[in-house]
Amino acid sequence: MTAKELFIFEDTMRTPHHHPYSLDTSWSAGAVLLGAGQGERLGHGPKALIELGGKTLLLHALEAMASNQMVSAIAVTAPTDMQYAFEEIVSSANLSVPVLVVPGGATRQASTHAGITALAADLEWLAVTDIARPFTPHGTVDQLLDHLRRTAERSEGRVRPCGVVPVLPLVDSLHLAAEKSLLAEPFDRDRLWAAQTPQVYHRECLSSAFEVALDKGATHTDEAGMVNSTGATVITTSGNASNFKITFEHDLMLARAVHAYSQTESIHQPQEHAL
Repeated sequence: MTAKELFIFEDTMRTPHHHPYSLDTSWSAGAVLLGAGQGERLGHGPKALIELGGKTLLLHALEAMASNQMVSAIAVTAPTDMQYAFEEIVSSANLSVPVLVVPGGATRQASTHAGITALAADLEWLAVTDIARPFTPHGTVDQLLDHLRRTAERSEGRVRPCGVVPVLPLVDSLHLAAEKSLLAEPFDRDRLWAAQTPQVYHRECLSSAFEVALDKGATHTDEAGMVNSTGATVITTSGNASNFKITFEHDLMLARAVHAYSQTESIHQPQEHAL
């Protein structure tokens, strides 16, 4: 697995706050695809332009987001000097959902903000995801929003969470670090989850979290950490282990092996023939 955002779940004294939205109307969402990074840890340039199975990671991500019925617009963040290359890929995709390519920022947080700012203000929900997750199951955003709606409807007083994050349990033993290469003490992994993307948030809530982060000069590694720091309620749902992120060379090797295996499996599936 690649580097992940780890969440420590502890009792706190703060009171969570919630944002009003209707549970009785249809929802529409915009999606932000984060691709402005230079892929320094991988060493192949921007990960969005890496090919997997004859398609760029950008194209894989676009198709996964466009497959959601509730996603009606997509914004892609790109390195400033590669915006045209990204636009060429978007144009070749022939998607039914409108896609904007915008310059990203110096950090993930800045790129996310650039992406959501580019999306129409009437989109009530925002999904944020990494382009470097080529195996995101189609329909994931719809499923996340359905889970959030059902959770709110079942809650006492129909409390409305701010967002939803897919998470996975950790399998490796964890230890706190000491000086140099020494271990300090083991850490209970049952108190941690690995957060994946896409993550989905109510627009008003996410925008408020950006304002708080800007006022405090705080930088967060993902939207869940930023939103949670404001006291807003973020719920979780089971993630998908196949939706891993390509960060290092071994992740890319794994992705190519998984893709090759999936192609082999599809070839050997029994075919239905018309009589």
